[in-house]
Amino acid sequence: MNRNFCRIAIVMLLTVCAGFFTQASSLPTNAPARIELRDQFDAPQVLIFPSTNVTVLTIADRKGSEQISAWVIGIKKRFANQVDIRGLADVSAVPRPLHSLVRKKFQHVQSYPVMMDWTGTEVKRFRYTAGKANLLVIDHHGQIVRRYCGEATPALIQDLSASLDLLISGKPANN
Repeated sequence: MNRNFCRIAIVMLLTVCAGFFTQASSLPTNAPARIELRDQFDAPQVLIFPSTNVTVLTIADRKGSEQISAWVIGIKKRFANQVDIRGLADVSAVPRPLHSLVRKKFQHVQSYPVMMDWTGTEVKRFRYTAGKANLLVIDHHGQIVRRYCGEATPALIQDLSASLDLLISGKPANN
């Protein structure tokens, strides 16, 4: 009976580990070479890789957007114009008749351009976590170097800053 238990335990452990590694490796490591969407002002916004700057891409739905400002304030305070901060909003849950209303509301809340993904196609390419702020640190070549999800904490801001320092200095960042 002990042998059967050990065999079952080993099979279960291998199954769990295989599921973990499959899930982790299924996340994209490269940003799409080109994202082209309109922002809340109905102006075209294009994100293209390779790029001249390191990029921090924020992705959020309505609930997750509440967590974005704490991240962005920390980045802007430390890195000013050294980093390209871009926003991508998942507004795919908004019914078509309400698009203009949501766009106008965005205009009053956010003064910087935020790409509006009405279909959800672009945000799905990044497999972001709904209901939370998602930050992707993307190098000049479009390689996703770091992912952050949820509320900004001092430790996470410090880790993000260290990653950005390495990328800006031209040194390879550790994943």
